[in-house]
Amino acid sequence: MTGRAGVLARVIAAGAGALGRTARGHPRRSGPRPAEPPVRGPGRSRLGRLRDIDRPHRGSDHERTFRARTYPRSRDRHYVVHLPPGYDARRPLPLVMVLHGCRQCHRDIQRISNFDVLADRRGFAVVYPFVTSYTGWRMENCWGWWLRGEIRPGAGEVQDLWGIVEDIEEEFNIDARRIHVTGLSSGAGMAVAMLVAHPGRIASGAAVAGVPYSETAAAVGLTKRTNGVFKRVPEVSAAMHAAMGAHRRPVPIFIVHSRRDTTVHIRAAHSLRDSWAHCFGVDASKPASVRVGSAHGTVWTLKKYRGAERRTLVETLFTEDGEHGWLGGRPGSFSEPHGPNISEMMWRFFRRHPLERSTHKSVTEAA
Repeated sequence: MTGRAGVLARVIAAGAGALGRTARGHPRRSGPRPAEPPVRGPGRSRLGRLRDIDRPHRGSDHERTFRARTYPRSRDRHYVVHLPPGYDARRPLPLVMVLHGCRQCHRDIQRISNFDVLADRRGFAVVYPFVTSYTGWRMENCWGWWLRGEIRPGAGEVQDLWGIVEDIEEEFNIDARRIHVTGLSSGAGMAVAMLVAHPGRIASGAAVAGVPYSETAAAVGLTKRTNGVFKRVPEVSAAMHAAMGAHRRPVPIFIVHSRRDTTVHIRAAHSLRDSWAHCFGVDASKPASVRVGSAHGTVWTLKKYRGAERRTLVETLFTEDGEHGWLGGRPGSFSEPHGPNISEMMWRFFRRHPLERSTHKSVTEAA
């Protein structure tokens, strides 16, 4: 499909569940949020409150603005850094970047992911970037995971996000071997792009209801009856190879998806797993371990896949319940609080997967 009709179809698909459309070039900023979905099921509203108990000392939030740089598509972007209580500038902290989805802002994902509580207890920093503004047609506050100019190193959103990390490193003491990224929906697509664009700096990452690298907007279904159209795994793997170039590194990834997600079909998670395996020599047909559990009535299956060095390179957490949203956090926009606490599971994964050494350079800088 080409021409105006094709562009419109791709824009609609790119919404990842969003209902509105913005005007070309109109800057989107945080404002009144959509009404939160009703809390369903016993104990869901209580779950978020319980996780704030036993938190006598809370960390601090620091609002900042990344200023646009000279490379293409760079823009000013707001972000919030959360530091744990008792931050000591003499002690380097791990950093977790958490990216919001469409029709969200950075404060939404900060609230529903509950990463602040986890950071205060485990002693790491969190950054919540806001897409802030963008050009072209897209749904409200979507990251441009399907746009080549936004996901390739050296330009656009993927480079601005790395610039945010650099700004944080200048202001706070960050452990360069423990920088991680995760996101929800369009934020998950951009988190995947971050892992590909900056493999020498990002230690490991996670994707919640995300898509493979370099996918088109058609990967997101238009309706609940469509499952999306995906590229062939070798094509995605080749795009990853091309973007990484000589700096290719098997970056560990934790993939989270609900089998009942009607916005981003479970096939997206399968393709993400398989393309990662294809690119880095992992046998996706033979998990090293399989674990089945249940959290608040939601059954989940955790599978681990090992790479050539016999360490876990890919982990998948698939749930049998839950719609398109963040699992196991607090109630809010695009949240599924009744599922397993994926933020805690991600942090455990990140702790096990630091960089062996940091190049302190992105792919573009090293080229």
